[in-house]
Amino acid sequence: MKTMTRIIQLSVLLVAACSMSAAVACTTGAWSGGVTGDPAPLGDTPETALPRVSGVCAMTLTDTGSVKDESPVGEDEVYIRFYVLGDLSEETVIFEAFSNDSAADGTELISITFDGANFVFDAGAGASPDVPGKPLVAGKPGWNMIQLSWLKNDTMAYAVNADTSEIQTGSVAATDDFMESVILGTEADLNALGDKLIFDDYESHRETPVAGLLMGDVNGSGALSIADVIGLFNELNGTLATGQPDCNSSGSISIADVICLFNNL
Repeated sequence: MKTMTRIIQLSVLLVAACSMSAAVACTTGAWSGGVTGDPAPLGDTPETALPRVSGVCAMTLTDTGSVKDESPVGEDEVYIRFYVLGDLSEETVIFEAFSNDSAADGTELISITFDGANFVFDAGAGASPDVPGKPLVAGKPGWNMIQLSWLKNDTMAYAVNADTSEIQTGSVAATDDFMESVILGTEADLNALGDKLIFDDYESHRETPVAGLLMGDVNGSGALSIADVIGLFNELNGTLATGQPDCNSSGSISIADVICLFNNL
């Protein structure tokens, strides 16, 4: 079995530098292709950028900004998973992959656009229709889990919220080029629009699909238990959880997450 490869290193790109196994975004420094604009990691003031999916950090964009990875080398098979919350007023590109480290010189292999309600997945040789994301709750957006299975000159299967009753799946034709770089973020002027994007827990593999996180696993143990209920009450009282306290993926932590967790126990 193959161990860590350059594409698997993408799994740590939104991970705190102090803990390579934690699924958080306390730094953007791990992105080998650098940072443009102003993607703001949570850092030491987590209360300023909640919500988040896992850990105490997430990457928040309130203006133009992106992070880029150039570690893929001639990849012909890639599996990707990330979470995004978008309070958006118009269609916005949130993810791209290219056949070259320089996006200007390479072929665009994948693009994902999001307008706050629907996604469109394009793999170069084919594009999806509008794919509904998580519906607004009380006018507020929630987290969407995005999963991609991309095969060069074949297909790209996509899934939105595969761990919920709102699951949407499909596939489109993929173009014939190797993957060399990935960009997460947007060139849109979110500040002028009054919009916001939040990303968390990006992970990519070269051989196997990337599963979703266990929502409600407040302490990150890998299973739901009464300890998670205790941790969730601690979160509601100001002690941030290191796991996944947003049980219902609503984008906020509330008593509704306690009810969700009890229902799932």
